[in-house]
Amino acid sequence: MTAFENLTYDEQLDRFADAAEHILPAFGFIDSDITPLQYINNAVFAVDSPRGQYVLRVHRRGQKPPEYIESEMRWLGDIHAHTDLCVPKPIRTLDDSLLAWTSVDDLNEPVSCVLLAWVEGSSIKPEDTTPDQARQLGSFLGRLHNFSAAYQLPPGFVRPRLDWEGLFGQRSPYNPGEGVHIFTPEQVAVMDAVAQRVQDVMQALDSDPAGFGLIHADFIAKNYFFADDDVCAIDFEDCAFGYYLYDLAPPLLNFSPLAHYADLKNAIWEGYTAQRPLPDQYRDYLETFVAGRHVASCRWIAGNLDNPHVRDRAPQILENRKHELQDFLKTGRLERRSEIL
Repeated sequence: MTAFENLTYDEQLDRFADAAEHILPAFGFIDSDITPLQYINNAVFAVDSPRGQYVLRVHRRGQKPPEYIESEMRWLGDIHAHTDLCVPKPIRTLDDSLLAWTSVDDLNEPVSCVLLAWVEGSSIKPEDTTPDQARQLGSFLGRLHNFSAAYQLPPGFVRPRLDWEGLFGQRSPYNPGEGVHIFTPEQVAVMDAVAQRVQDVMQALDSDPAGFGLIHADFIAKNYFFADDDVCAIDFEDCAFGYYLYDLAPPLLNFSPLAHYADLKNAIWEGYTAQRPLPDQYRDYLETFVAGRHVASCRWIAGNLDNPHVRDRAPQILENRKHELQDFLKTGRLERRSEIL
């Protein structure tokens, strides 16, 4: 492991915090206070300044090419400018760039940062979500996909594809690299069997080219808020070209252990299809995409073992998820009981 990987979680976070303070003047922020919000994948900080509240995201080194991040910011900016969807506005640097670069102690290469306007709202735990709120979530995704379907890609726009190769292959953003060694042979066999089921669904959907486009791809409970009877979405970092139906999988995976899962699943489907009508048989594909999302999250864990918070929990989480995926292969229903990072 590198010197940075050998640091404790708090030591790594302290170095990212120093880097965050160092980069803020590039955005024109001098007298600002920062507070850590999250450090699992990237390091995310709240920024309190005389100009208001913002969110600074410091990216893990080498995980996403800068053109991917800039394209994310361009799409997010266009959603903010051309729709009534509630999303954060990207903030440009003083030299009109969407990205800024800074160094981090004990890392041998610079890391990129983006700054976003703060989004107000109330988070709702999956277990506290009502069918009406799930219906709102579905409606939000339907409206987002309507915008995506009509979106004219700007020159140089690059985002990954979450087709079968994009979820499970070597060119996938979820490719764990050397982290693949954490998987047991039995875990690999189970994930491969689920991936085959996902491939079958994708092949069935490929007859409808209108079913594929830019998606959020990580619409989980911590990435949306409720505000003024509307939904606000944040953290578009995983946005990709993918099957629109797949965008329903992350929230459904959050809801999967709940006693009222069927009600929430029906509600999110109703909200979505009110905006984007779909054939009824597409509902039958949802559980397979939920299971596919679970496999992708296992691969994400294996690719983030340099973070002590992830590394310490990974073996038990992956073993628990193996059993959940085995149950899906037997029953067609994915019920998550394992920890979510």
